Amino acid sequence: MKLLKHALPLAALLLLSCGPNERGENITTREEAQASNIQSEEQSQQADVLTKDTLNVVQDEVVKKPTLGTSSDFEPFFENFRQTITQQDAGEFNQWIDPDLGLYLIETPGAVPHFTHVTDIKEFQLAGADGQTFFSIRDTFTECSPEEVKILPTITCQGEDNNFTRQGCFVAEATAFRKSEAYKYAGLSPKEEQKVLQTQLLVSKTVLHTNSGFRFHFGQINGQWRVLFIDLSVPCSA
Repeated sequence: MKLLKHALPLAALLLLSCGPNERGENITTREEAQASNIQSEEQSQQADVLTKDTLNVVQDEVVKKPTLGTSSDFEPFFENFRQTITQQDAGEFNQWIDPDLGLYLIETPGAVPHFTHVTDIKEFQLAGADGQTFFSIRDTFTECSPEEVKILPTITCQGEDNNFTRQGCFVAEATAFRKSEAYKYAGLSPKEEQKVLQTQLLVSKTVLHTNSGFRFHFGQINGQWRVLFIDLSVPCSA
């Protein structure tokens, strides 16, 4: 009996000494599990955000990057385009203008560029030319069978027939024109500036005719070549 009396208090002490630790360990285990679950959820959310950001970047690149056409399909297109100017065929020419994007014609009648937006070429008249139509450019825009080059000739202003580093008609990728900020100095509204910029990003080829100094900028819209900008500024005329 004495032994039993001594054993009961000892067992109680052992229970008291072990119980709290076991409960503490259980609480710690639950807290660690909750923390692990929270961390996993945060990592999953971060992964989702990263995936969405990557998708947005890819989508932006698809929108901004122009479709680069091949020389084989551009050459016959441009020849038909040139002939519509020579023949002054407004109806045929309008087929090369995208009905949604329209065509921007750029002139420099003074110190700053002037942008005119049309969807029908018959609406355009040359600045300061007593009502001359667009097709009057055929007097200076004569023969033009573009030679493909990596970089277009640059302006030298060394003489009437020597205003460029090379003479002739050339076509190149429109990398330089897509970076042009001429529209910022044309007195356009912010909304029109944004529209010009968005259209510029669609341009993939530029044709330079050095005899006239004219530049024609084209892009493929829904698989069809369109004329998006025509720069009629005369180099070295200031």
